[in-house]
Amino acid sequence: MTLPAATLERFRDGDPEAFEAFVRGFAPLVRSIVAKYFRGAFEREEAAQEVWMQCFRQREYLDPSRAEEARGWLAVLARRRCVDLLRSAGRERPAEPLDELAQGAPAAGPDQLAAAEAEELSRAVAAFEAKLEGDWRGFFRLHFVEGLPYEEVAERLSISRLRCKYLKKVLAARARTEPTLLSALGRYLRAGGDLAP
Repeated sequence: MTLPAATLERFRDGDPEAFEAFVRGFAPLVRSIVAKYFRGAFEREEAAQEVWMQCFRQREYLDPSRAEEARGWLAVLARRRCVDLLRSAGRERPAEPLDELAQGAPAAGPDQLAAAEAEELSRAVAAFEAKLEGDWRGFFRLHFVEGLPYEEVAERLSISRLRCKYLKKVLAARARTEPTLLSALGRYLRAGGDLAP
């Protein structure tokens, strides 16, 4: 199904009626994706609600001029939200479900996916960072997120190199328990860093 660009534009602007039309139009898609991750009817309903809330939060990344890509954009968003829900509940991700995109749904544009992913990862970093204080927060931001070396971090925070090593060890151990956060730290890892204590 393809919704008119005008409806998608109103949805992106936060119009409740347009959002309702979006939900009606793509409810079967969301139900089919959720069913591949959750077995019980209650779990499926809860997961679908989470998907729709995430969809509404990230609506600004939907491009109304690419109405034919809305289905693919939503499919990717729904799958990611289902995986996040399983992880947050401490459950293992099921075997990879059939890919909705392989069943004829057009892929979302790279700009849309990149923007949605960046927003999701930014929230993961912000949530983790909000739990930290003082040197912990500063070190996390400068070393893990911005990828600065110990020397520069130590200078900026007025701490020793040994303190940097300790902070890295503890924060890396905590980060390894949060898969979404690990994704957010991809920039650090791509720059040659590692999370080994």
